Amino acid sequence: MRIVHVSPVDIEGGAAKGAYNLHKSLQAAGADSLMLVQRKYGDDPSVIALGGGGKLSVLREGLRDRLDRVPLRLYDWRRENWWTVGWLPFDVRRELARLEPDIVQFHWSGRGGTPIESLRRLGDYVLVWTLRDMWPITGGCHYSGGCDRYVSGCGACPQLGSNRTYDISRWQWRRKLRAWRGVPVHYVALSRWIADCARRSPLTHGNEITVIPNGIDVDRFVPIDKDVARAMWQLPEDKRIVLFGALHSTTDPRKGFRYLREAINALAEQGWTRRAMVVVFGASTGEQLAGFETRYVGVLRDEVSLASLYAAADVMAVPSIEENFGKTAIEALACGTPVAAFNNTGVVDMIDHWVNGYLAQHLSPADLARGIAWCIEQGRRSNGLSRRAREKAVRSFSGREVADRYVRLYERLLDGRSKAGRAPLPAPSVAARARGAANRIRGAMSGDAA
Repeated sequence: MRIVHVSPVDIEGGAAKGAYNLHKSLQAAGADSLMLVQRKYGDDPSVIALGGGGKLSVLREGLRDRLDRVPLRLYDWRRENWWTVGWLPFDVRRELARLEPDIVQFHWSGRGGTPIESLRRLGDYVLVWTLRDMWPITGGCHYSGGCDRYVSGCGACPQLGSNRTYDISRWQWRRKLRAWRGVPVHYVALSRWIADCARRSPLTHGNEITVIPNGIDVDRFVPIDKDVARAMWQLPEDKRIVLFGALHSTTDPRKGFRYLREAINALAEQGWTRRAMVVVFGASTGEQLAGFETRYVGVLRDEVSLASLYAAADVMAVPSIEENFGKTAIEALACGTPVAAFNNTGVVDMIDHWVNGYLAQHLSPADLARGIAWCIEQGRRSNGLSRRAREKAVRSFSGREVADRYVRLYERLLDGRSKAGRAPLPAPSVAARARGAANRIRGAMSGDAA
């Protein structure tokens, strides 16, 4: 059994790292796993770049990314909201034929690398799609921000500042609906929250959805002595440390920095200013929060540094508005650091309230402040909170456990296909593909539905 994971990139960004970590966990479990990417950042020989890699591939991938955004210029799109059109052809059949997989697994769709019409032409393989965000079930946004129009066809997209029912979000939603009708795809959701969202979306066409979380390396993300960890980061031993961080931690609205700021204000009113400090990763500079000493440590690209920073903290704050999985939350738990987060979306699968962390009322900075304070105080009284955090991560989110669950899923899907004797889906003619490409370009440039 050979699995080929298809992703825009390999190790750049949280979704790509999740796909790559799964690929490596499968290899460690003895599976024949490869990764096919548009742009390769690492040096792993089991990761294969489309077109052979090199400078030409880098230029081609960058151009594809820019061209994909051209239709968005017709709208009031703000770049802090991830939105992918996917109007350019994306066909990986030639590379897949050479690699001869049994399973083709898609992951994050971005940078113009989106399997829409091409999915129907991959009937020779068992298709799996990991829902690393909401793009496969919406008209084009990667997170809906609470909008539920993807359930009924999108249109008047708030993230594009559109007030037209027949805008590019509805055009793209209908395009996906037509292209994926009758295509057998097994969806894997990273959390129960996104599984529920996918079941509500007509774009999944009633295909089966299985919940399997991201896995992490629990041998790398481990508890270490707090004093040692703080010495590594030159952090004071006599202060309680509130940690916050993510990719684009202070600029991505979805990560909830504004709610952290308000929670820290509440803690200041309770007299925590001299007893605690805030450490932020994912940003190099920023404001001092409510009189607290606030240290920004920049983007951390190696897991050893990240693990030691988690271990140095008393609590990890994850105030995300929407979070499919919450990688930082589970990494912190694995390092024995309790987590305070909002009681919403994917993090509820990780945090057991008052057991290994605190689930605050959704979007309530005051309750988030109570959760941060509770985690600090409980953690200082005993090591029970830290021990339970570690136990949850090892029990449910280790890379080995996740890889085993995927292998069982693959075997079941291959066995089911063999028993069904399913024939490949018919490929559209060359003329039909040409007409479709022309219609996509006209529709994308006009912003109207096809």
